[in-house]
Amino acid sequence: MNIEQALNVLRPSGNTLDELKSAYRQACKKYHPDVNPNGLELMKVINLAYDFLKKNLNKWNHSQQTNDKGIDEVLQDIFDKIKHFVNVKSEVCGSWLWLSGQTWRYKKELKELGFKWAPKKHQWYYRQGDYKKLSRHAWSMDEIRFRFGSIELEPELRESIAI
Repeated sequence: MNIEQALNVLRPSGNTLDELKSAYRQACKKYHPDVNPNGLELMKVINLAYDFLKKNLNKWNHSQQTNDKGIDEVLQDIFDKIKHFVNVKSEVCGSWLWLSGQTWRYKKELKELGFKWAPKKHQWYYRQGDYKKLSRHAWSMDEIRFRFGSIELEPELRESIAI
């Protein structure tokens, strides 16, 4: 997670510890697991962003926020649209959403949502905004998980049909 990604998650109004804490509390109220069904995973992202910004308090300013919606809101919107997919594993690594499993039947929907195919990883990914790779190193999913963390999102609970 970098500073811009963390700022887009919490969206603090300024560069002080009090403003950061206030933004953290607001995000916690909005995404607490008792309020939001996917709150547990989102709270992990919020906590990660808060810890990162707290460590780097004097190295950022709130003008670095670039998006109207925070990454957490965008990922939540995307996940709400795909959580009904059957046999598809959803995973958040940093600020990217990765999909694996039997995704071939959802190819059209994924492309419409802005997902791209990673042929070497055999997975779909969604990222917000512009991304420019700085190195030529090809990262494996294990390396990505280790470096950015990994949160597996729970799919929509389906009731089995008893005949």
